[in-house]
Amino acid sequence: MKDMKPFIVEIVFGIILIGVSFFVKNDYYSTMVFSMGFGLIAASVAQMIRITYWKNPKRQEAYEAKKQEAHINSVDERKQYLRMKAGHITYQIMTLLLLILSLILALIRVDLWVIAMIFLLFVVQWVIGIIVYRILEKKM
Repeated sequence: MKDMKPFIVEIVFGIILIGVSFFVKNDYYSTMVFSMGFGLIAASVAQMIRITYWKNPKRQEAYEAKKQEAHINSVDERKQYLRMKAGHITYQIMTLLLLILSLILALIRVDLWVIAMIFLLFVVQWVIGIIVYRILEKKM
């Protein structure tokens, strides 16, 4: 039950969102709030089913093996390096894509606020990358 407590809270929050959606007058926002509530409930129920499935005594041995493998993968230095490398490559690709997207949008004369928003995402990603690098540099 202790494992499921956060999911029960999320289900209650999802029910609240669905209830609030009936009082929102604008159809667009009403649908958005309703969908967020429904999605939150569905995801929480799916996680509760997953926990219940793996807590079954018949699957205890397989569950322990799965936990052991996850622990080994989390402390394996090679896999840690691969995760960091994948994150770095993804960061580089997204930076390039945001710059190219803002250029393409400028060439086809999209509204200035859209171009500014995409370029601002590039700047924010770049700044966050520098901050995270400096923090990690001090820790290691």
